[in-house]
Amino acid sequence: MANTNSIAGRGQGPATTMAALGLVSGIATVGWTLSLGPRVVASIQWLEPVAIVFGLSPELLLIGFFFGAAIALGLWLQTANPWAVPVLLVVTTYAWSAAIQVAIRLQRTTDDDPHLIAASLAAGAVGAGITHLGCAIFAPRLRRPAWIALTCIVGALAGMLLFASQRKYVDEWLLYMVWQPAVAFAIGLGLTGTQRAP
Repeated sequence: MANTNSIAGRGQGPATTMAALGLVSGIATVGWTLSLGPRVVASIQWLEPVAIVFGLSPELLLIGFFFGAAIALGLWLQTANPWAVPVLLVVTTYAWSAAIQVAIRLQRTTDDDPHLIAASLAAGAVGAGITHLGCAIFAPRLRRPAWIALTCIVGALAGMLLFASQRKYVDEWLLYMVWQPAVAFAIGLGLTGTQRAP
């Protein structure tokens, strides 16, 4: 029996909706990073107090916000819970910050391949895992270990694009364009069961 609390249309599954929102977020992120210049950076310095709360610079805060908005909108569409929007904006931005911190600490000051690979895998998994757990607040099915593991694995594998971009095998923008929709899609797969009554 379909859950009448879901705002999303029946024609689109949660995974498709989440992936599409993740792709929009990835496109916004790439557009934002390409637009960064001294004037743009100077124009957003008023965000510094908020960015400090998340352990980010204002430029990085907005990247976390883009993905947070996509995830929050997706969960709201699936659960019709208005609290999903503010909570997931905060949780996902912290997930983004945690991923950055993990990457920095694992890579250390050495730039060798083993450290960079570990940093890429761990950062991708941590960012995806925290985002997933935030979503699980509103979607109990996402609390299942298998769904958590899937999202972390997808995040880790897509996180390898950090390694590839640092080694100049691919452009940096590809990380955002792949990681964000891939993680959102993995979360959406777990949401498919929330549309049916137990």
